[in-house]
Amino acid sequence: MKTIEYGGIAIAAAALGLVAAGTAAAGPHAGVHPVPAVAIQVLKAFDNPEAVIFSADGRWLFVSNSAELGDRSGDFSFGEGEGYISKLEVLPSGRLKMVEEKLISGITSPLGMGVLPVGTAKFPAGTIFVCSGSALISDSSGQPITDPARLRTKLIAFDVDGKVLGEIDTGTGSVFEQINGSPIVLINALGFDEDGNLYVVDTAFGGAQYQPPVEDKGGIWKIPHKSLDALAGGMAAPTPPSFMAIPGNPDGVEVSPIDEKIYVNTVGPVAGAPDPAEGGIYALTDVGGTLPAPFDRDLGALDGLDFTDGGTMLNTQIKGDVPSSLTVNCPNQPATQLEIEPSGSMTELTGPADIAIMRLGDGSHLVVVPELTDRDATPGDDEITVLALPPEFDAACGS
Repeated sequence: MKTIEYGGIAIAAAALGLVAAGTAAAGPHAGVHPVPAVAIQVLKAFDNPEAVIFSADGRWLFVSNSAELGDRSGDFSFGEGEGYISKLEVLPSGRLKMVEEKLISGITSPLGMGVLPVGTAKFPAGTIFVCSGSALISDSSGQPITDPARLRTKLIAFDVDGKVLGEIDTGTGSVFEQINGSPIVLINALGFDEDGNLYVVDTAFGGAQYQPPVEDKGGIWKIPHKSLDALAGGMAAPTPPSFMAIPGNPDGVEVSPIDEKIYVNTVGPVAGAPDPAEGGIYALTDVGGTLPAPFDRDLGALDGLDFTDGGTMLNTQIKGDVPSSLTVNCPNQPATQLEIEPSGSMTELTGPADIAIMRLGDGSHLVVVPELTDRDATPGDDEITVLALPPEFDAACGS
């Protein structure tokens, strides 16, 4: 497990390519988690990978390649129709093997993913949903797209063989715009609870590029399980989606396996955007009502988050002037830093984004970290890093 593959690492701190500006900011609280992670593999074969997800049976890993245009465009921008999903096999050692580089192609800005735990008539249990079509997009010549009608954010559902099973429209003209007065602009991450309700965040960057501008409304949406099929069929949902505004540009979302709360983090400081929590984490019992105070705060700029089976939460931190790349929240405790062994530049995480965690039979966990790295126009040279958390990782929360 401790054999390490290295490719060249391009050092950059980015969250969707947005680089922090200004003075130094607060970072993770003092303290280091007692048990470090071990880097076991670095794969250099992707195009701005933004998210990863394990299949329901743990045999496969899927990677969303967001295809940022780099120097083909003046500012940060995704290429319309240039993103794709990669499929990798999870080997018994915990290492990954590429199966199909472009399992699904022709997608605009594929970002966060989640696995449906409870099937519907249209979507079997194990169906993978991916966020797609977010703002900050340009055409093939690198020119920004300004027509709001081309803001086609959506949730795409597919199976492990790459067959697309359906889509839920969240863009211009959708029921989401009818409810909220604005479509989902930057559909960034999603998660499911054990009943199959879907939670998806709008990070709310990019609406200003359209003519006329589209209002950015950052927050979290809940799509009831019983409404997935109707929305995918373009019909009225038996229970409409609901929305809760969250300040600070919410980014990651996941449901805890322990307390079943919906955890949402914020990324605003990475772009100099106002964030009252300065990189915070909110714990919600549902979507609606009054937003509670942050569960934790002053962590920099947070992107992806996920949980171990024991309920320990990991968040990726992407603000360039904050040293830690991964933070650890033991249940009901403030964040500490996660150390990665061996130390050194070859295991530095560059723009860590939407992670995935899976428990193995020996009690250890795999953590796969996509690295949304520097801006270049060369596809296939960006990385994901595979970490192992030892079996005693969760138990160390009580030490």
